[in-house]
Amino acid sequence: MTAHEYGYQVLPGAALDTPGVEAVLRRRERGLRQGAALIAAEAVLLLAALLFGGPASLLGGVALAVLVPVMAVTAGVVLLWRRARRKERRVMAVYGWQVWPCRAEAVRVASADGERAQGRRWGTAGRIVLLRPDGRSHCSFPLPWDGWEGPKAPQRHVLDEVWFAGDTRFGGMLAVPGGLPFRYVRRSAPGLGQGAPAEDEAARRAAQR
Repeated sequence: MTAHEYGYQVLPGAALDTPGVEAVLRRRERGLRQGAALIAAEAVLLLAALLFGGPASLLGGVALAVLVPVMAVTAGVVLLWRRARRKERRVMAVYGWQVWPCRAEAVRVASADGERAQGRRWGTAGRIVLLRPDGRSHCSFPLPWDGWEGPKAPQRHVLDEVWFAGDTRFGGMLAVPGGLPFRYVRRSAPGLGQGAPAEDEAARRAAQR
């Protein structure tokens, strides 16, 4: 684990065991039940329209044309939401918190709207940069300010240390020191380096669907 190699603190236990984290995850997971209820309501409306007017009627035809695509979109959103919530929980169950120094800055990133150079298009974007002991960048993640989950949001200008649970080659959970609030972040382009066998095994377990 790179945090160990740098001499940074790695807290014992899983990030999931942090007081308050389970409550936040459960609140987010309630969205799945709300999505399922919405799909059920749409199905009831469709069934009522078909029973009342018949599939060949104007009402039945409009209901089929409108509600079937709406149900498909709703189901797709629910499945994506479910996958994201499962990912968060797996990452926090597999990894413990690593304590990283950081800074916020604009960094060069691949961008479809950027200027072409060296065979790719590049632009700049704000990032949270995790720092090496010498102050150089180890990796960076998208700014998390608008996606914090927890009881409070950090002040943007005072965050010089973060807790991270995950693999810096790919992504993980980024949190204010203390573990709350937190959010999932990922690398714009995954790192290509091979880790130690234990690191690669943890990454595989966290990536399981």
